[in-house]
Amino acid sequence: MSPLVIGGLVLSLLVLNGAKVFGPLSGLANDKASTPSLNQPYKKSGHLAYPTPIANSKPISVGASSAIIYDMDSGIKLYDKAGNQQRSIASITKLMTALVIMDAHAPDEVVTVGNIPELDSYDQKIGIYWGEKFKLIDLMKALLIYSANDAANALAIYDSGSIDAFANKMNDKASQWGLKNSKFVNPSGLDQTGEYSSADDILILAGLLYKNQIFRDIVGTRSDQIYSLQGKPYSLVTTNKLLGQFGVVGMKTGYTITSGECLITVAQRNGHRIMTVVLNSPDRFQESKSMIDWSFNNYIWQ
Repeated sequence: MSPLVIGGLVLSLLVLNGAKVFGPLSGLANDKASTPSLNQPYKKSGHLAYPTPIANSKPISVGASSAIIYDMDSGIKLYDKAGNQQRSIASITKLMTALVIMDAHAPDEVVTVGNIPELDSYDQKIGIYWGEKFKLIDLMKALLIYSANDAANALAIYDSGSIDAFANKMNDKASQWGLKNSKFVNPSGLDQTGEYSSADDILILAGLLYKNQIFRDIVGTRSDQIYSLQGKPYSLVTTNKLLGQFGVVGMKTGYTITSGECLITVAQRNGHRIMTVVLNSPDRFQESKSMIDWSFNNYIWQ
C-alpha cells in the first residue's frame, strides 16, 4: 500500500474511531494514552466501501497552488496537488486556535476580553472590547462562523496571557500531531512572517477537529447571534458561501493578500463524505464546488 494511502487511512482512524484529543468541550477524557498513534494503520470491522473510478472517468484540473480531495471513510486521496508544499493559509489557522482552546477549556467558561491587539479597519472582526465578558462557546462561534480576528486574539490571551505564548502552544500541538510542514505565529492567520502550513497538515488538523460534535455543529452553522454577558448582541454570518449547498456541511475559509483564497470543505452525498482543500485558489468556491462534483460524478463506492 502506498504511503499516500497509508497516511489517509491513519487520518480516517482518528476521525472515525474518535481519537481523544479534546478536553471538556468534547465531553471526553483527555486520555492521551488511549489515543491512536499517527503511525498506527487503519483498522475497521465490517465492510468498508472504497471509492473506485467509474469507466471513462474524466480528469480534473485545479488552479489552486495546493489542492486535495480526500475520502473520509476509506482514507484515500482522490486528488493531490502539492499537498506537502508549505504555504500561507490565512484564517484556516483558526482551526489550530480552536484545537488548542478545545483541548484545554470548557464551553461554558466565562472569558473576559483582555488587552487584545488593535486591528486594521479592513480586518474581519465583530468589535468586542476590553473588559467585555462572553461564554467561551460564543467566542468559538465568532471564531469559526464569522472568522473574527478579535475573537481569535481574545481566546488566545485568555488561554495563554499573550499572543506569543499562545503561538507556542499552537506549535506544540502541531508537533504532537505530526504536522511537519506547519508553523504558527498568531491565532488569527493574519499575514505575518514565518507562518505557514500545508494542505496535508490542514487535512490532519481538520480531521482531528471534525470528530467533535460541537465543532461540527459550529462549522455547519450558516448564521447565528451571540450575546456578551452584558447583553450586547453580535450577529454572525458564515464566510463559507458553499455551506448548505452541493452537499457541503461545514468547515473553514481563509483569505489574505499573501495566502490568496483558501477553503476547506466537508461534503456529503449518498452517505459518503469527502474533504476538499484549496490553497491560493483563483476562485475557492467555484473550484471547491467543481472538486466536489467531480468526486461524486467520477467515483462509485463499493
